[in-house]
Amino acid sequence: MIRPNLRHLDIFLSLCASGSVTTTARTLNLTQPAVSKAVSALEDVVQLRLFERRRNRLHLTADGIRIRDEAERLMNQVRFFSAEVEALQKSRRGEINILSIPSLAAGAIAGAIGDFSVSYPEINIRFGIGMSRQISTMVAQNRIDVGFIHGTSGLPEVTETFVAESEVWCLMTDGHPLCGLPKIRAEDLMGFPLIGFDVESPPSVQIREVFARAGLQPNVRAEINASLLAPHAVRDGTVAFVDPLSVPRSPNLVLKQFEPRIPLPIFILTHRNKTLSLPMLALCDTARHSIFRSLKKYGSRQ
Repeated sequence: MIRPNLRHLDIFLSLCASGSVTTTARTLNLTQPAVSKAVSALEDVVQLRLFERRRNRLHLTADGIRIRDEAERLMNQVRFFSAEVEALQKSRRGEINILSIPSLAAGAIAGAIGDFSVSYPEINIRFGIGMSRQISTMVAQNRIDVGFIHGTSGLPEVTETFVAESEVWCLMTDGHPLCGLPKIRAEDLMGFPLIGFDVESPPSVQIREVFARAGLQPNVRAEINASLLAPHAVRDGTVAFVDPLSVPRSPNLVLKQFEPRIPLPIFILTHRNKTLSLPMLALCDTARHSIFRSLKKYGSRQ
């Protein structure tokens, strides 16, 4: 298989353009013998005569013209390849700013960042926790690159990519009277002190609607805006509504599904007018798989 030297092709094309060994040598900062040697080497490889001399000037032969055309196409591909490599190298260096709601941040997203950092060690990750409304606003204002929230942002500047659904579960201590039930209903919770979601959050509204339809008034003693705080707040007799993704495994805690099912849809937010770099796409894909793995533990929908 014929594999010409790319440097020889570059010198050959320069000589084609100038028709002068002297000019080519000056342009490429080479000696004239070096130019002549490169062309001779290329002729040896292709086993064709590429130039003929007429009136002290080099002219391409018919074979030389065809080789020139092929060489130009090849060198254009080489330049395109080099540009792509440079773009990839630049995209692998830089910074990605991320915000996530606490229930996703503490487990799935933190784990995804750890996995991502192994593959992209030159990318600096700035990772923080925020509430859904704050995250949506910061993505819309292009102040962060990627956001992870429950529900949609409702902002036209934001692209929302659905990932999967978690759902509301009930958290209690081991030995709680409701531990033996397969699922927990509003009726089962009467008489027990409850820890609810932030009153303005969508799941909090849906939980209150479930109790209202059953003609019941929940005994909410506390409201928190981050499910990851619930394991520290539950006591004997207390039941907390949580996103199970934020609850670490513990022999002293029990999780039970709440019925009817209250979904917690998970979305990735990016700015609508921002072209995502390859590392940002890789980060989102890594986060997606990390979320899937977390959800499998609870049988939630993907």
